[in-house]
Amino acid sequence: MKPNLFDETHRLEEVLVWGEPGIEALLGQLLPKSKSLFFSYYDVQEARQEFRHMQELIEAEGILFTRAKDALAKALSKTEVSDAPKTAAEIEQALLRRASEYYETYRERKIADFSHEGIHGDIDEVYLQVQQEIKKVLQEDVNAYGETGAVRLNHLLSLSYELPLANIFYGRDQSQALTDRIALSALKWEIRKPEVQVFKQALIELGYSNGFIELDHGTLEGGDVAVLGDTCYIGVGARTSLSAVKNLSKKIGVHLERQGIQIVAAVNKRHVEEASLYGAPTDEHMHLMHLDMFWIPLAPDLVMAYGHELDQREVIRISRNMDIPVIEELGSFREFLSGKNIDIIEVDEKEQANFATNLLNLGNKTVIMALSTNTRVIQELERRGFRVLSAELNKLVNGYGAIHCLTAPVRRTKK
Repeated sequence: MKPNLFDETHRLEEVLVWGEPGIEALLGQLLPKSKSLFFSYYDVQEARQEFRHMQELIEAEGILFTRAKDALAKALSKTEVSDAPKTAAEIEQALLRRASEYYETYRERKIADFSHEGIHGDIDEVYLQVQQEIKKVLQEDVNAYGETGAVRLNHLLSLSYELPLANIFYGRDQSQALTDRIALSALKWEIRKPEVQVFKQALIELGYSNGFIELDHGTLEGGDVAVLGDTCYIGVGARTSLSAVKNLSKKIGVHLERQGIQIVAAVNKRHVEEASLYGAPTDEHMHLMHLDMFWIPLAPDLVMAYGHELDQREVIRISRNMDIPVIEELGSFREFLSGKNIDIIEVDEKEQANFATNLLNLGNKTVIMALSTNTRVIQELERRGFRVLSAELNKLVNGYGAIHCLTAPVRRTKK
């Protein structure tokens, strides 16, 4: 199988996702915000239902919905894992022990997080809820994947690393289809770094075993990458580094240029400097962590963007001459778009924080918004002839991401 993605506005045929959040996300509720990268709490069971509704919405549009989680469970059921528990009962006890460890270790820090964010909750009650839901979700996994698949899947996601892979359901960040290749990411924060190899294993099971691009330097996350027209835009800031963009150019730049596509980085220099100094992301970094948090292509000559952040970004073109990187500074992001005669639907600070730009473009002037509460934006899109659907991801957005973060298109066609 080969991906086919030459433009984020082409008609979507197949989208890769991880799957609904599972026990690893339940365990993440017991970690402090600085480690989990979540808001301090959200209801995982409700988030699971929201994910399934999103799947139904996308499939109803005739789009193939490919779940990496299912593929990985299938692969694991065929491979012996020496250190994994053998039965569902054994892994249930191991998961409950891990929950107890997190609760005891981080209880006071969670209380502080709740207080800071104004959450009127009780971490003791959250712990009891997590214990109950571990049992329920494990049984659902056994029903879906069989006992062996469920045991090995949950062992890998929740017990194999120091921290559970609680963010893995944001399935765009681990890889990015670029033309007929897949670029594997290099994620910044410790809790997320193992996700890339987990996704790679699932992609191989799905048949995407050729054409991987793997980086040698820096960090790059899929939410920072989008192709529009003759340009591959890559956000550089709190998560993705310029060194990774240069490395990607070395690996795939000539191939993209043969397709008529240039690589440009949209750089927030302040976020780059801060990210190199801080041991945990700030709230501002989380709200603007990726390109898709403030900018999204809608049509060949139209994007949606948060104007304030647009004006903080400087554009750098990265090309190669005899294998030597060539760096050209091209001015502000807004000026660059204007030079390409690309119109901008601007969103304000409140709309950006409400994930207005983090939508899924299905092509043919149809988009799925994360939340229907962005009424002004929806009305503006409809005025311009767009058909707008809403996934209503009220819980899933509490991981600082929305529908664009949850979905990674692998096949689009120009029709």
